Parts: sequence; structure tokens; C-alpha cells
Amino acid sequence: MFLSCSKSDNTSTSPVTSHGLMPLSVGNFWKFTKINYDSISGMATDSISDEIDIIEQVTINGTTYYQQNQTSITNINSGSFFINIDSNTIQKIDSSTTYTFFKRVSLDSTAVDSWADTVTSRCKGHNYLYAFTDTTVINNYNCLRNVIYVNDCTGLNFEKWVYYLKPGLGLVRILHYVLKTDGTFYLQFSETLQSYHTN
Repeated sequence: MFLSCSKSDNTSTSPVTSHGLMPLSVGNFWKFTKINYDSISGMATDSISDEIDIIEQVTINGTTYYQQNQTSITNINSGSFFINIDSNTIQKIDSSTTYTFFKRVSLDSTAVDSWADTVTSRCKGHNYLYAFTDTTVINNYNCLRNVIYVNDCTGLNFEKWVYYLKPGLGLVRILHYVLKTDGTFYLQFSETLQSYHTN
């Protein structure tokens, strides 16, 4: 699905809040502390602030999409949008690619979705989303966990994204792992929620 909209495409007359795994409404934001790690020692090298903001809503054929902006993401070629498909599913549109971003499941290690990779500098393969039933407590939030495995065109898994989400609040932690030349993964960066505002 290709979603390219101007303000004239927005047929909503008033702001709408979408309740689900992640509350979506213009003006909502989540602020994170992002820590980068050294690939050899595993020690933290620096920390910066990152933020996800819901900046606009666009309604097409009765469906409302919420445009988001993440401060640290600069390789998206067009608008990036979230939508709560149902109470268990967040869908995302990045660079005209539509995929399931996060899913609450009842069966552990569920293969949820796959889609062609569009941003890696390696030979482009696919992303694979898996959802898990275990919960992790992070800063007193009881969080669900999803993992995206990024494979190149040879099938080699060289990157992993681990997302922890508190239903009704949003993302609480993001972990990004990268494959080293010795075949092991290292934590490249982590992001942990520090503050938020939701309508």
C-alpha cells in the first residue's frame, strides 16, 4: 500500500484518538534515553535523547493513519504512519511498505509477518516479526516482547530489533543488535522510556 498524502487528503474534521496497544493521537509523544555501546567491550560509549512524536492524522476511506516522527531515524524516504488495526495489533507504513509492527499473541514464538527490507546497505532480504507471550518488567511497566529478525538476500540474520511494549502506553524499551564478524551479536544501542504524554 502506498500512502502519500497532503493536508487536503485529511477528511477528519476533528482530532481522533485511537486506543489499542499504543495510544495514537496528534500530540502524543514518548521520550527515550538512547545509549550506544562499543562492539568490542560492550561498554556504553555515549547517550543521547530520542523521541517518537505523533505529528498528524490522515483519514483515507474511513481509516485514520497517524504520522509519526522519530528523532533518530533519518533513512525513511517518505512519511511513516502507525495504525491500531485492533486491540492486539499495530500496523506501520514506512517508505510505502506496510507491515505489522507489534502484535499481542496467545501462542508463544508466533511468526506474525514478513516484508522486504528497504533500508539496509547489505543485499536486501526480508524482515521477520515474531511475537512472544512472556512479559518483562521494565521500570515497573509489565511489557510484552516482539522481535524483528533482519536477513540479507543470502538468508543470513545480521540484525535484530527487540521491542518491549506496555499495552495502552506504548514502547518502553528498544534494543538493536548487530552481527559481528565473529558471528556473534552485540547490543549496538538501547532506548528506554523516560517520559511520555498520551491523550
